[in-house]
Amino acid sequence: MNFGETIKQIRTDKNLTQTQLSEGILARNHLSQVENNNYFPSYDRVFMLLDRLNVTFEEFLFVQNDLQPHDKQQFRVEISDSINLHDYEQLKHLSKEAYSHYEETTNIIYYHYMLICKAMIEYGPDNTINEAMVQYVAPIKKYLLDMDNWYLYELKLFSSILFALEVEEAVFFSRKAFKRLHAFRCFMEYQHTEQHLYLNLSTLCLEHGDFKAAKDFAKTAADTATTYRLIHEKVCSELNHAIACIRLGEGSEHYETIRKNMVVLDYLGFDTLHRHFMLFLKKYEIEVK
Repeated sequence: MNFGETIKQIRTDKNLTQTQLSEGILARNHLSQVENNNYFPSYDRVFMLLDRLNVTFEEFLFVQNDLQPHDKQQFRVEISDSINLHDYEQLKHLSKEAYSHYEETTNIIYYHYMLICKAMIEYGPDNTINEAMVQYVAPIKKYLLDMDNWYLYELKLFSSILFALEVEEAVFFSRKAFKRLHAFRCFMEYQHTEQHLYLNLSTLCLEHGDFKAAKDFAKTAADTATTYRLIHEKVCSELNHAIACIRLGEGSEHYETIRKNMVVLDYLGFDTLHRHFMLFLKKYEIEVK
């Protein structure tokens, strides 16, 4: 559907007349012209119409696209799911698809998606930082550092490449990220982005043997996941926290936390993620019955 048709569909679905929708925003006959695609209002009036209809701009685009997510949004979700589940075959497929879209559109987002997929494949289930992985992340890092301010896209992008940074570098830029992210707290995406930043920071610190920082970040990540009811993220955060606590010699109860959460991963069929944590446990010589 085009712009005017979408406005008309939402208006009629909500049983609003043209007069009710247009009052105080633009003349009724102008709204009629909008719905017939003979007139396009100024952007401020577009958002006033959407506000009157009680729909967000993202929801409007979703309706305009016949209730289908746009390619970029769909890609983002699929990549995120594949990374969380450590599905490397799917990441290979998404990498090729992203590059194909980039060649067609020259949209840098698809280029970034391709690089993230390739970097995560190199990183692998054993969390190996190698030269190829660093090279894939380098253009994204440059893209971020060249900006004066980050928006939600850049904040999520930063979270995605944390694993390729040194701990000090990641913590330094995370301070900037959290401060900037706070400005977007009214958006639903804020919740996932905030939690993933803490979770990724805890994982990075674990990999580098900084168990005190890993413990603190994982505790915040687990609390944030509980607040926002992010079940998968809560399991991963609690595992990171328990591993860090054991390495710091802080009590036997953390073994039970690991056992319970590993059972959850196994029960839910998160096989690759289960293997990921098994490698962590082996690396740090933690045995759980």
